[in-house]
Amino acid sequence: MNERASNVLRVEGASIAYSRHQAVIREAHMCLDCGAIHLLIGRNGSGKSTLLRAMAGLQPLKDGRVLVNDQPIHRLSDKERSAWVAYVASTPPRTSQLRIGEVLELVAQDASEAVALLAAFGEKKWWDRRLDTLSDGEAQRVMFARALLQNTPWVLMDEPTAFLDVPSKRMFWDHLAVAAERGQSLVLATHDYGYLASRGSVDSVHLIRKGALEVISADSAPDDWTRLMES
Repeated sequence: MNERASNVLRVEGASIAYSRHQAVIREAHMCLDCGAIHLLIGRNGSGKSTLLRAMAGLQPLKDGRVLVNDQPIHRLSDKERSAWVAYVASTPPRTSQLRIGEVLELVAQDASEAVALLAAFGEKKWWDRRLDTLSDGEAQRVMFARALLQNTPWVLMDEPTAFLDVPSKRMFWDHLAVAAERGQSLVLATHDYGYLASRGSVDSVHLIRKGALEVISADSAPDDWTRLMES
């Protein structure tokens, strides 16, 4: 784990627009602690994925900035960014002919670490399979494992359980909790928050509504979060 993981991730006055006249997010502010699980929620089209990509340095800002280790993430090189933030898109890659072991070894410090994590996911037999032979749900699990192996202080995930069956979702949440316990910080844009919230594992919840980012109580019931989303 990167020893600098004690730093927070901050969003300061961030505004994001698809065009000059269409602001998706306006003046968003967020300060996220390390070693925790943070949720980003909102209705479809509210801008969750857009904000998450901006936090990963992959989406430009109209105004404001995103800071990791007190450095503006959009000014970092790709190599510098990859040392701090791992990003998992909502749709896993489906065209790569790399084998699963090769996908994981690209970011693992050594092959044994990748083998051990794949075994912990209960899928050691996948090692020699090609990525393009997996289902979307299986490929998404590989991308999550890859993000953990990247060993960054921050892991940002967009709808990570969208393609997972129920047993795989439970395994995913278990691995997520372990990652947080060992000091990684996880930010999830998701609609699938009930199971995680029921375990008391959520440290913060931010709701995007009508272009604004709001902090809501992580101690409230998930049904309360949904009602706020609908209002």
